[in-house]
Amino acid sequence: VPRPEKLCRRQADMPRSAEPGAIPPLAKMVAGGTAGMIAKTCTSPFERIRILHQTGESLKGPIATFQQIVREEGVIGLWRGNSANCLRVFPSKAVLFSTNDMWKANLARLLGPNVSGLGFFSGSLAGMTASFVTYPLDYVRTRISGKLHTSGHPTSMVTVIVQTVTKEGVLGLYKGIGPTLAGALPYEGLKFGSYDVLKGRMPKSKDGNMTVTGKLICGGMAGSTAGFIMYPNDTVRRLLQMQEKGANMQYRSAAHCYVQVYKTQG
Repeated sequence: VPRPEKLCRRQADMPRSAEPGAIPPLAKMVAGGTAGMIAKTCTSPFERIRILHQTGESLKGPIATFQQIVREEGVIGLWRGNSANCLRVFPSKAVLFSTNDMWKANLARLLGPNVSGLGFFSGSLAGMTASFVTYPLDYVRTRISGKLHTSGHPTSMVTVIVQTVTKEGVLGLYKGIGPTLAGALPYEGLKFGSYDVLKGRMPKSKDGNMTVTGKLICGGMAGSTAGFIMYPNDTVRRLLQMQEKGANMQYRSAAHCYVQVYKTQG
C-alpha cells in the first residue's frame, strides 16, 4: 500500500489537465476556434470595409464604401475573403488559447507564479506562435479582400496561392511577416494582460467565478484596447501583403512603409 506522503507527492506532480474540473486542451482548441469563426463571419462586412480603407482601394467613408461593394459585387461581396478568414481563424484561435496556458505555465515555472506581467508575456508568445502558424492564410485573405473585384482580381484561395508561389516563391506567402510577428508581441500581450487586470476588478458569482457578462465586457474592452493601439502596425502589414514583387514595389520594408504612409497621409 502506498504511503500517504507518496500519494500526496504524486498528486502534486499530476499534470494540470488531469486535475478534476480542468478543461482538456482539445476542448479549448475546439471552443476557441468555433467562437472565432462565428465572430469573424458576423463581423466580416466591417472587416471588408476596413481592409479596403487600409489598402487605399477605397477613400470614401464607411457607408459609401458599403454601398460601393454592394453595387459592384453584390451583397455577397461583403463576405469576400471570409472563407479564407474562417479557415485561418479556427487554427489561429485554437493555437492561441491552447498555447497561452502552456506559455503561462512554463513561464510561471521558470520565473515564479507571482511575477508581474505573466499574462502579458504568455499572451505575447501565444500570439506570435498563432500568427506564424497561420500567416499564409492571413495573406490569402488580405489579397482576396483588399481589392474590389471588377478588374479581374483573383477571388479564389487556390488562385492566389498558385499565382504568388509562381511569381515570388513560397516566401511570397510570408510578405509582411516581420511587422506581423512584431505586432503580435504587444497586441496579444496587451489583450491578455488587460484581460487579467479587468478580470480582477469584475464582480464574481456565488461560486467565485466571473459571470458571463463580466467575461464579455472584459474580452471586448481588452480586444478593443489592443486593437486601437496596434492599428498602425496592422495597416502596414496589409500594404505589404498587397504589393507585387518587382521593380515597381512601393515599399522596400516595413520601416520604409511606415515612413511613406506618414509622409503621404500623415
